[in-house]
Amino acid sequence: MSRLTIDITDQQHQSLKALAALQGKTIKQYALERLFPGDADADQAWQELKTLLGNRINDGLAGKVSTKSINEILNEELAGDRA
Repeated sequence: MSRLTIDITDQQHQSLKALAALQGKTIKQYALERLFPGDADADQAWQELKTLLGNRINDGLAGKVSTKSINEILNEELAGDRA
């Protein structure tokens, strides 16, 4: 992996840092998303997946699990699509 170094003023650095922080990102994440906007969709999808899986894991650890089999769930979902 290559490294890129750029010289910016202290004020520019503080502005960049603040903009990144407002979005909950590091300066590196913020800069890469601005430089390569097409990659942002993949990053957003990854973050959404991590959030979804984290919620599912927490629910499982809290005992919020289904006693239904995969087939039962699938059959219910397919029947719901027909209604």
